[in-house]
Parts: sequence; structure tokens; C-alpha cells
Amino acid sequence: MAKLIVLTVLSLFLFSCNNSECQTQQEKSSENQAAACPAPEPEPEPVPEPLPDEGEEVPHEALIFDAKVDLFNFERLDEDKVLKAIEIIKTVIATKEFRDQVIGYTYQGKKTFVDNKGFSNQQIYQMLLDGKEDLRPEIDHEMDLELELYYSWTSTVGYTTANSLRIFMNTKFFDNYSPAQVAGNVFHEWIHKLGFTHDSSYSVSRDSSVPYAIGYIMRDLGRKYE
Repeated sequence: MAKLIVLTVLSLFLFSCNNSECQTQQEKSSENQAAACPAPEPEPEPVPEPLPDEGEEVPHEALIFDAKVDLFNFERLDEDKVLKAIEIIKTVIATKEFRDQVIGYTYQGKKTFVDNKGFSNQQIYQMLLDGKEDLRPEIDHEMDLELELYYSWTSTVGYTTANSLRIFMNTKFFDNYSPAQVAGNVFHEWIHKLGFTHDSSYSVSRDSSVPYAIGYIMRDLGRKYE
């Protein structure tokens, strides 16, 4: 009987040791697996693509921009000058410089034109390329022009009216203007056909209106193409 009790106690002791050893081996095995398979590193945050530079590309519409011109009261030399001015306009519009100067134009530290009808510089640039006059409201990427010479002793370089495509150009100034100056004046008056206006009397802010400011840009850039 005493031997039976001793054998029973010995069996229990061996079973307990085996369980403890097994548990220790399982824990070591788990530790080895953890060491062999580290937790995955978090994926890096995606890097946003840089925004395209406004001046990097010229839209296709700028490259195909054209003009349909009817002339009235023009003599041969006057016709040559105004047609040269039209070619300057088309050339300037196709340039990166024109795009950048219109889109980047600032007034009092902000990218904006005076009397812009609520449109951004980018929208105004696109309106120029669309060529959608108020009286011919289709997008055709061209200026529809009726140009007429007249003479007046006044200080008016040219003018137009809202109910006509006709643009009147004063020979008092036209005769002495270079083709680039004529280009600036024609473009100024044509911008009125897109619906943009300015103050009738001079002010500093008027020079930053859409017709005046972009007309000046056209004149200044056009000088290199005379």
C-alpha cells in the first residue's frame, strides 16, 4: 500500500513537470515566432502630386485663336497696319507670357481685375479664348470684328456700343499708333463685346479694369512682334 501511494505521488509530480516544461516550450516558441515575424510597419502617407504651374502650358484654344474682320473706311496703308495689329493679337494670345500675365494680374495685392463681373482671372482668360461675344454667343475661339475709322478732335481713342459689333477707331490716334498700340486698342474695345465695362472718367482703378489692363498687356507684349 505504501508503494502504491509513493508511485501515485511520483506520477503526479512527473505530470506536473511535463506540463510546465511544455508550457515553457510553447511560450519560447511564441517568442521565437514573434521575433521572426515583426509587426508590419505602417504604410507611408501618400505624397500629393505637385499642382501644375499656371505658366507651364498654353491651352490649345490659344493656339487656334483667330479673328474675322470686316473693315470700313480704311485706305490701303491703314488696312496694312490694322491687319498687322490683328496678327500681333493672335501671336500674343498664343504665348505663355500673355497667359501668365492675365492669370497672375493683381490689384491692391490680390489676383483680380477691377470691374470683373465676379469672374476670376482664370475665368476671364478662358472667356478671351472662347471668343463668345454678347451679340454672337457661341464659342468659336475668334474675335468677330467690324472696324471703322473716323476722325474726331476729342481725346477718345476709340469706342463701341453694346448693340453693335462695330468698333470705331479715331484716326487722330490711329495714324500715329504703332501696330502694337493698335492691337492694344482693338483688343480693349473687343473685350467690351464680352460684356466688360469700365468707368467713363479716368481713375487709377480704371487702369486695372478688364478692358484697360488686358489691353495694356496686349500692347506691351505685342511690341516684340512688330
